[in-house]
Amino acid sequence: MQDKCSFFAFGRVGSRTQTQSTKERGFNLLELLVVLSIVSILAALAFPNLSRLTSSRELSQQAEHLAATIHRARDLAMDQGYPWRIVFTPGSGSWLCYGDQDGDAEIGPGERQLGHFSLVPPVRFGCHAKNGPNNTVIPVDGVSISGNRITFSPMGCCNSGSIYIWNDTSSIAIRVLPASGVIRIWRYGSSWEVLK
Repeated sequence: MQDKCSFFAFGRVGSRTQTQSTKERGFNLLELLVVLSIVSILAALAFPNLSRLTSSRELSQQAEHLAATIHRARDLAMDQGYPWRIVFTPGSGSWLCYGDQDGDAEIGPGERQLGHFSLVPPVRFGCHAKNGPNNTVIPVDGVSISGNRITFSPMGCCNSGSIYIWNDTSSIAIRVLPASGVIRIWRYGSSWEVLK
């Protein structure tokens, strides 16, 4: 009887040991291929959303850079006591900011300049929408400011208007308010939403 019990005990122990060693070996090739296939499918589904997110972030960063230039021009006009101007050249996707010390509305020798800034493609001046956030018509060149220039007085006031920039997925409107020089920013996907 003892032999019989130990035979069963031995057989069970052997089965468990064999099962454990199979589990400890790792994955077989088929299991690995199934997991890689699933990961590949999920990555393919996520990639368009990831590129859209990156594109949206680049557009927002360029809008922030443009808004920072506008803020800086206003601050300099108030600090230095003479007009500062931002001139937009939509065709080349660029703008220039300068202090107009002599008041002739032109960049003269010795007048301080801030950069020659450019939008980084695929971002450009323009917009997907037909109308702006306040239902105004958007010009083809994307700049609805008289003479494509903003002029800040030493009191911080300026002419008003909007600058529109866009890429393949969305648009941003940067509106400069006249009395205060305050900037409002909207994003357009399928409708306008306030960002700032």
